[in-house]
Amino acid sequence: MLASTIASVSEWLRGTRMPVGSRHDDIQLLSEHLGVDTELNINPPVGYSVRLSPEVLAFLADESVDTFELLQQAAVHVPLVDDTLPLRNYFISSSHNTYLVSWQIFGRASAEAYTHVLSRNARCIEIDVWSSSKGPIVTHGYTLSRSVPFSSVCEAIGAAVTAGSKEDTPSDVGNGNVNDWPVFVSLECHVPVEKQDEIVEIMKKAWGRKLVTKADTASLPPGDMVSPRDLKGRIVLMVEYYPDDIRSDTSGMAPSCGTPILSDYDHSSYDANPQLVSPHRHAKIAESLADLGFYARSMKPDKGWEHTDFPDPPYPPNLMLNVDETSIVSLMPQKLSDLVISAECYLRRVYPSGLRLNSSNLDPLKEWQNGTQIACLNWQHYDEEMQLNEGLFAGTMGYVVKPSQELTQGSRNIHFTGEIIGVSSLPLPERHETFSAYISVELLQVTGKQSWRTAKVESSGVGGVIDFTWRESFKWQFNADEFTFLRLRVYRSDEFGPHECLAIFCGRISQLQPGWKIIRLLNTKGKHVGATVLCRFAVTGPGALEA
Repeated sequence: MLASTIASVSEWLRGTRMPVGSRHDDIQLLSEHLGVDTELNINPPVGYSVRLSPEVLAFLADESVDTFELLQQAAVHVPLVDDTLPLRNYFISSSHNTYLVSWQIFGRASAEAYTHVLSRNARCIEIDVWSSSKGPIVTHGYTLSRSVPFSSVCEAIGAAVTAGSKEDTPSDVGNGNVNDWPVFVSLECHVPVEKQDEIVEIMKKAWGRKLVTKADTASLPPGDMVSPRDLKGRIVLMVEYYPDDIRSDTSGMAPSCGTPILSDYDHSSYDANPQLVSPHRHAKIAESLADLGFYARSMKPDKGWEHTDFPDPPYPPNLMLNVDETSIVSLMPQKLSDLVISAECYLRRVYPSGLRLNSSNLDPLKEWQNGTQIACLNWQHYDEEMQLNEGLFAGTMGYVVKPSQELTQGSRNIHFTGEIIGVSSLPLPERHETFSAYISVELLQVTGKQSWRTAKVESSGVGGVIDFTWRESFKWQFNADEFTFLRLRVYRSDEFGPHECLAIFCGRISQLQPGWKIIRLLNTKGKHVGATVLCRFAVTGPGALEA
């Protein structure tokens, strides 16, 4: 039965089989495949049975620790997020190529993918809209990706965004409902200008009053002061702006952001994706569409942008900078101060290089350090970059207040101690009932990594799970900043091949709770399948971090 379900999901994600159930069933199928269980360490489930090994139970008894109480304690504490600051003062969790549910060249587009990432606290999503013989569609341009109607995507987004109230405060309702915090929609428009009124009407119909437009200027603060609270339950559309010297050249429209052009590919032979009828270039922007993007006019800047001011006029108000990963990496670290200062004035979105054909990700640590508010990641895989993204945003509404420049570029010398007792109920990997395992502990920072590992110990599985006991400890001294993360990984040791990662935890050091804690471990797809680790961490010294 399980093998059949996995096969069905795989076929659907590849696009070789369309789901036959209701849309709710499709969303559930997608969430079961791509959902991540990070929040279990922030909000431990009540009444959920957890099996601990005899060795861990004996250790807790010796330490006079109440096991029942321990299982209800959070291993990670996430502070409330102030929702009253200007938007440029936040990091915003962002999904790149949101419509794809597998890698970008052959992937399948899905409206349900938007519902899924929004439910996981993504607050910036992306739509690539093209004209086709069957009307506006969302697809990855001239690739083998399958398409989905633009109207279906807009309806899914509208249904997922819940009307909020600016009167709600963090002290009243905690961080509120994830779906009422404002959602940015990055619109990559490849639709000819004469057909853009059609997509404007589709968005207006699907989003109604949730859509922020130029007409809202009378009731909202100025764009440079508007806050998440002002935009509760609203959708902010990012619409591209092209300076006059670019727009006046009809042959010089900027190429699409790094998408490979399969020029010798015959689209008519691939009937799952309607034939695209717009050229492979960004379209000019109609006035009706520009009015919808009044609060986020997105511009791909020229060289030297990091120390350039963009006054209104001649530039439009509420300009945000849309920058390729390769461009911004080339400025690091020499222009770090310029990048941080620029981000204090303008919202900045950084998207992955088009050379990442397998949907791998840019390094979000570097982007957060340089002040970038919106670091776009592909959410199709639970890789190291998505583990960091989850570590920053889990337990929030997809918004995290940026630290001050002093905290961003400064550091504090701290002493960090860790004690690892044992892992309980690790699912047995296929064809391995007895094996050796160890835990790798990594410190992840912009400046690099340092690591420590336990000894390898051997154990045998019973009832489909296996336990390991170490009772080892380590001490580190390092300079910590606001972007210091801890990652634990459990590995199966193999003398003749690569070591297999079996379980993962990743979190901010400043949010780790003191004392003995049971950490729920996730597998390499981000799922909690019963494994836990008993451990204790402590941060001391004059530079001890505060959450």
